[in-house]
Amino acid sequence: MKRIEKVYNHLFDVWRHSDEKEILEQQGSSATELAKGLGLTRSNVSLELNRLVRAGKVLKVKTFPVHYIPVEIVQERLAIQKFAYFETPNLSQLVRSQDKKATSTDDSKSDKSASSPQFQEKQQKNPLLQMIGYKGSLRKATSQAEAAIMYPPHGLHMMLLGQTGTGKTYFANKIYEYARYKKILKKDAPLISFNCADYYNNPQLLLSTLFGHAKGAYTGAAEDEEGLVEQADNGVLLLDEVHRLPPEGQEMLFYFIDNGTFNRLGENQKRRKANVLIICATTEDPNSSMLKTFLRRIPMTISIPALEERPLSERVELAKFLFQREAERIKKNLNVKIDVFIALLTEVNYGNVGQLKSQVQLTCAQAFLNNINSQDEVSVQLRDLPEGLRQVWLSNSASERRRTDISEYLDTNTIFYVDKTLQADEKDNIYELIENKVKALAAEGVPESDIQQYIMVDMHLHIKNFFKQNVSDDNLAKFVDSRIPQFVEHLKEIAEEQLHCQFDRRFVYYLSMHIDAFFKRGNKTDLLMKNEVKKIKNTHEQEYHVAQIFQKKIGETFDIMMPDMEVLYLTMLLTSIKSMSEGKKVGILVAAHGNATASSMVKVATDLLGDANVAALDMPLTVSPSEILDSLAKLTKKLDQGKGVLLLVDMGSLAMFSHKLEKITGVQLRTVPNVTTSLVLDAVRKVNYLDMDLGTIYVSLKRDIAQMVGRMAADTTGQKKAIVSICMTGSGTAKKLEQIINEIVSKTTQEEIKIFTISALKMAVEIPQIANDYEIIAAVGTKQPSIAIPYISLEDLIAGNGEQRLIALLDSNIKLPEAVIDKNIVVSNMCEDVLRTHLVYLNPFLVCQMLVNWINKLQNKLQKDFSNSRQIKCIVHTAFALERVLRKNEVKYTEEPSPEVKETLPLVEETLHTSIGSLKIKVSEDELYFITETVLN
Repeated sequence: MKRIEKVYNHLFDVWRHSDEKEILEQQGSSATELAKGLGLTRSNVSLELNRLVRAGKVLKVKTFPVHYIPVEIVQERLAIQKFAYFETPNLSQLVRSQDKKATSTDDSKSDKSASSPQFQEKQQKNPLLQMIGYKGSLRKATSQAEAAIMYPPHGLHMMLLGQTGTGKTYFANKIYEYARYKKILKKDAPLISFNCADYYNNPQLLLSTLFGHAKGAYTGAAEDEEGLVEQADNGVLLLDEVHRLPPEGQEMLFYFIDNGTFNRLGENQKRRKANVLIICATTEDPNSSMLKTFLRRIPMTISIPALEERPLSERVELAKFLFQREAERIKKNLNVKIDVFIALLTEVNYGNVGQLKSQVQLTCAQAFLNNINSQDEVSVQLRDLPEGLRQVWLSNSASERRRTDISEYLDTNTIFYVDKTLQADEKDNIYELIENKVKALAAEGVPESDIQQYIMVDMHLHIKNFFKQNVSDDNLAKFVDSRIPQFVEHLKEIAEEQLHCQFDRRFVYYLSMHIDAFFKRGNKTDLLMKNEVKKIKNTHEQEYHVAQIFQKKIGETFDIMMPDMEVLYLTMLLTSIKSMSEGKKVGILVAAHGNATASSMVKVATDLLGDANVAALDMPLTVSPSEILDSLAKLTKKLDQGKGVLLLVDMGSLAMFSHKLEKITGVQLRTVPNVTTSLVLDAVRKVNYLDMDLGTIYVSLKRDIAQMVGRMAADTTGQKKAIVSICMTGSGTAKKLEQIINEIVSKTTQEEIKIFTISALKMAVEIPQIANDYEIIAAVGTKQPSIAIPYISLEDLIAGNGEQRLIALLDSNIKLPEAVIDKNIVVSNMCEDVLRTHLVYLNPFLVCQMLVNWINKLQNKLQKDFSNSRQIKCIVHTAFALERVLRKNEVKYTEEPSPEVKETLPLVEETLHTSIGSLKIKVSEDELYFITETVLN
């Protein structure tokens, strides 16, 4: 019998005698349960189950963990005969949807769907509890949002803090939905969003947009117009990037918050009223960028965690959600390998949901191309990852790849099924974005004079979002006509010459895709904005002239007539890209002795990476220190754009100028000595393409230098390495330490490390003798040596983080804060010694390994790291509890458990049960209470 048949037959046997109630309660069997019953591995069983789902023989129930049940059983017991596809969130929902289909008619379909249980359940569900992580990383944020909304009489204004792309806008929308769900706001209450950065350089337009303006308030204000505050009356106003709000705007807002009144720009007599809940969002520290008087009016501050701060289970769910959305967009099932998830979720070069979304989209786009002839399913494999991500994955060792174990959350293959009756959500076509916005604004009666301003903002944001992505034109020919990229290179040269600025490779990538989209779209452009051509031509004369040149070149090269409307789009595109190319950046000043040393390094960097805010100062040996200081000051002032200057120098003596230079120029400086061409290249790359701030670049460069020096030192030293184990006698404790250290060494490195056990009384003599023949990388034990070598105390090794410190000393590639290892050798050794002495019925080695595994699972569930002493206490106590169960001598828990104990006990029970399942020991609730208290206390 084939394995797939065995799996199906076993699953069928499990459920063949079940009734409807039992099926709806248990939702089927998990892969783990079936694997135990069959004696197979979970991954193999999961593989066959998913094949059975694709074959239409098994229904997949997307609970946590996922459950499976034969389709035949569902059809017979639940009276369901037809399936759109063989996957459902839960069986009860599937039954309800079938009931709805059976009772609805064409004439009353919309009315009945509005009153159906499924619709009512969706309407009645708390929107805040629909977010991934509402019980985990977003638990505090969710609780704060609920409290702010429910605070009488109209809720509290809120400040959302978080990195770019963490989901602040999404969270704000959920707060708004929650306010309607709780009937704090009416169903038709407005939600008005506004990005303060869009009008940062135009305070008058900003205030007009927020509060409206009176007729004649400024040139072009032909009519009275209400602002966003009025539009948000009895609703929510979301102020994104609120740190970009100028002081005048903050003052007007906090006056409005205090009094509930305001007046339009140019309107001094009439006071207007509005009841608005304000939600602010920012990526910056509000205390450093905003008025204290404004911040005092925003009492609730809610932090949204970065992606890297969220637990692995949530990151997996986020990635699954994003893949499901891509499946709906491309209208094909996605079959995603588990290694793709591991690479996406452990790559360290990005840290927010927005960037994860971009990586998932790029991966799916490549997979789609590689499976272009597939009818129904797209296989997503490691080869489909973006180049940079794939290279990082391939460069990691097998142990590093296994470090993040997500098999608990995912099968070897995860399939995302698509309902092909749904319409794909197309949001990435710039033409449709603009034309839909124009139509919407025109329908709302927005004057034509204002439409162009709105469209320019939208286009700028669209292009800015694209230019934040790390794109490459290596595979551009796969997406666009092969003739276009080379042609756009020529357009890029024209634009740079005419506009006197430099564009990088992303200009070619973006404009190629834009022109290709125009060719495929054809001459279908809506001319709603034809009256604006003259205005844009006058406002952006240079860019419009370049766009006309583009129009002519495109017509000559491709024999196609590009309409004037397209020239308008190209003008706005060029304006947006140019404005971003003028963004302020950190300055880089390279100073080195010699006639052309600094100049040659800077030339190499600019030739390879393009123009940058960088300058060179060559210092012949005949130049005096005062002349050098004057030259440094002049160049520093010239380079500073408000973000500081990085000083790269060839000798440490030059670094001594930095404090004096800061006083003279008033410019923030950071100095890195021992400059090389590679260092200049790295600094320019980080300024130009990663847009790092001065402090981040400085720390990053220093860390890179330290790692390089460490590697060079390791490569150049000819000495063998040694670790010294110290106790009072040189035997006993030191011998036990030697055993533990040897295990840590063998687990961490293949390098030969000699372990010496010595007496504390003789170490002053013996350690120098050892140092003659060996490089001593650490001393471990009861007494610290007097010579300067890293020391780990016995207490720190047993109770603290000494093992991680020792691992970091053995392997410089392991970063100390992330040095989490699969098996804690100190804990295992200490526990085995105790259990070997005291356990009678149980195998001490086997029980110890099971309980170490339990502690690791528990730490992951609780999102905490236990100290060694805490781990040892938990393992020993639990082992004795298991022994008491076998002796039928269990203790009774007579206290009233605290709320924390009650909350933690289910996690303790769940993780312990899965870890000791093979022992067939049923731990009583009383013993579990004691174990939980040991874990917490």
